[in-house]
Amino acid sequence: MISLINIVFLMLIFFLVAGQLAPPQDPEVTLSEAAEADSLPPPDALYVRADGTLVYREQPVTAEVYLRDHIQSSGTEEMEVRLGADETLKASDLLTHVSSLYEAGAKRVFIVTRRGQE
Repeated sequence: MISLINIVFLMLIFFLVAGQLAPPQDPEVTLSEAAEADSLPPPDALYVRADGTLVYREQPVTAEVYLRDHIQSSGTEEMEVRLGADETLKASDLLTHVSSLYEAGAKRVFIVTRRGQE
């Protein structure tokens, strides 16, 4: 019985090291800092790069296409969007993207940030 527990434990360690639980953040986006943010793993988010390009899993996308594909895959109309914006993106450009997401049918839009260093 002990050897079985050892094998299961080693498999657990292997999958924790080798596996990836969340999709990676877009490498071209540096998120803004938030001093009071809760510590959460990176979500499977939609990103806005510094040049204003909207990307999902490193592929350019529009708000309409993103929401259409995710409503079909999730099977629900209650669409919450996690949006990570580059810290150098102008606020007016960010608001334009947020507005386009709401117009395309998003119910809620959350801005993803990184926790500030203390």
